[in-house]
Amino acid sequence: MKHMLKRIWGRAVTEIDLLGWRAKTAPIRNYPNPNPKTDKAVLFCNLMTVYATAKVEALFSAAFTQQGCRVVVLLPSKGWLIERLFSSTNKTEFIYLDEFLTQEIKNESKTIAKNLLASLTSLDQLINLEIDGFRNGRNALSCVVRKFRVGRIDPDNPKQMDELLSVIAESIAVSKVAKTILEQVKPELAVFLEKGYTPAGEVYDACLLNGVNIIQWFSAPQPTHLIFKRYCLENRAQHPFALGSDSWEKIKNLKWGKAQEDKILQQIYRHYQSGEWYNRQQLQTGKKFLSNQEVRLKLGVKEDRKIAIIFAHVLYDATFFYGDNLFQDYEQWLIETVRCAIANPELDWIVKVHPVNVWRSKMDGVPMEQLEAQILKMNFGDLPTHVRIMGADTEINTYSLFSVIDYGLTVRGTVGMELPCFGIPVVTAGSGRYSKHGFTIDPNSVDDYKLVLSRIHYEKPLNAVQKTNARKYAFASFFLRQIPQSSFWIDFEAPSFGVAALKLNVKMNSSEIEKWPHVKDLQSIVDWSLNSTDVDLLNTKE
Repeated sequence: MKHMLKRIWGRAVTEIDLLGWRAKTAPIRNYPNPNPKTDKAVLFCNLMTVYATAKVEALFSAAFTQQGCRVVVLLPSKGWLIERLFSSTNKTEFIYLDEFLTQEIKNESKTIAKNLLASLTSLDQLINLEIDGFRNGRNALSCVVRKFRVGRIDPDNPKQMDELLSVIAESIAVSKVAKTILEQVKPELAVFLEKGYTPAGEVYDACLLNGVNIIQWFSAPQPTHLIFKRYCLENRAQHPFALGSDSWEKIKNLKWGKAQEDKILQQIYRHYQSGEWYNRQQLQTGKKFLSNQEVRLKLGVKEDRKIAIIFAHVLYDATFFYGDNLFQDYEQWLIETVRCAIANPELDWIVKVHPVNVWRSKMDGVPMEQLEAQILKMNFGDLPTHVRIMGADTEINTYSLFSVIDYGLTVRGTVGMELPCFGIPVVTAGSGRYSKHGFTIDPNSVDDYKLVLSRIHYEKPLNAVQKTNARKYAFASFFLRQIPQSSFWIDFEAPSFGVAALKLNVKMNSSEIEKWPHVKDLQSIVDWSLNSTDVDLLNTKE
């Protein structure tokens, strides 16, 4: 009875929200259909959507329709909720993945998956598993480690291996039908939010392999902003936050002086001071700004000791999506980095557990765990006194570390852009984001990486040219890449009335929407998507 009442309540609250959505989008829905129509089809891959992101894409789709495009939305299966969101803004076609996945294809794919798993002898082989250009291994493995919240799968764990078999089979099956989907839709443009996990990853791969123009959008670190990136085979593995080579050339030639230098340094400070940087993940909640002496006291580091901080990644989050890693995964990188730290007592090493562990545990409805600390305990037992762990729930605001840190280590975390702005050397262990741009130390092999760490205490602070490169790159990332939205934005703290689907929602500026179709932020997104070849949509007002 309790479960039934909860479902009735959820449906009622959602229906009320849908009524509000229809009222706010009436100017869009009631505007005359465009004439003439073009031959351009736009495919929205909506296989892993949530309520709020579907609303965003419904607005995008309406803007494309207004330009005469035919909009087709790919959904996992028929679903009243998402379809009503899109239909409230414009006439939309829907196609359903499950209608392409016949039982014959599923059975055949499961047999192939069984044979493949039986033939693989290492994790490297699984990560690099590709079938006809589809990155089935990466896509499927990413799903499994995320589901079980582990840094790597355990071949002796039956549940994990069963799930791996299931997801690889699904990946192969979707790969088989993705080409048929594209032949049916014939898209000139495909729009993605999620493009790494199965099954969205396989549709993304199909679009790449068939030369479809691909756009990814996602929430920017700053609230009320979005980021947009164009993909093709050449940059398929680039992090969405990275600058395309064309963008970097523009940035390097920017007029640059003290005003720009001050602006980027002040912005980095504000990220941590205001808590706006990824505020939806509550990264700065409960954090304090501390002095150099206070930080050293809390860390137990003497004044005359240099400090290297290992900025641990969430071990199961997008491990295999971007660029190339020196190590198999984030877990192996952490273990081997700490092994090097143990072997080099010439300085103090701090393993900083990612603060998102606190928020993600709340979102997943599980007790707060610090997987990184557990793994290090399992591999090394008690760490030596010159190697310490800073917990995810530490009260030290990350910005306070900038005044005491001498070196940073990451695979490709944001801190690798920030620290060099202050002249602090950062050693990376992976590409695909900001490495090889003249302000980070980027070893080319595991052996080179270990050599760098054995002598890191001899590394000098960055010179003026390196700091300028870092600040220009950060300036582009923090100002030019993040596109402000004036007609709508995602609300990460929306009133949900106990309905999980409404925890994220969309706020709309009715005065802007009433100007339809002359809504500048949506117009600029559509124009860039359809008519530009630039890899990144840049904010030209900055």
